[in-house]
Amino acid sequence: MKKRLAAVTTFGIAFGFIEAAVVVYLRLHFYPEGFTFPLAEMPGPVILTEVAREAATIIMLACIGWIAGRRFLDRFAYFAFAFGVWDIFYYVFLKVILGWPESLLTWDVLFLIPSPGWDRCSHGDRLRLPHRSKSGHTPARGQADQ
Repeated sequence: MKKRLAAVTTFGIAFGFIEAAVVVYLRLHFYPEGFTFPLAEMPGPVILTEVAREAATIIMLACIGWIAGRRFLDRFAYFAFAFGVWDIFYYVFLKVILGWPESLLTWDVLFLIPSPGWDRCSHGDRLRLPHRSKSGHTPARGQADQ
């Protein structure tokens, strides 16, 4: 049991770093002046990739629970534990790398699943898929609402 818990903890910490690294790259590209709300609109392929990455994250955490546990309740408990370790260390690594979040009360986008517009963010803003013209052009930030 101790070895399994140590392995699940190690996985959660390492996976938290991987997720933080992805967010560092996304923020450098979409928020070069720093992360703020309202959210920058992302091209459709990026949003779809992010939703798929989130689904893969949950699947990987569930697989760790499945591998570590023997019965359903044990598997769920390991999944929940791995999820908690992953989430905590995701923010620990963001704090170390970016100095963000500034506090435990700082707003963030939690999940894009079940849909990119589902999760309410700071000040009631919503993440929206970018509008595309018939030519496939995505308007610059702020032009889609006009």
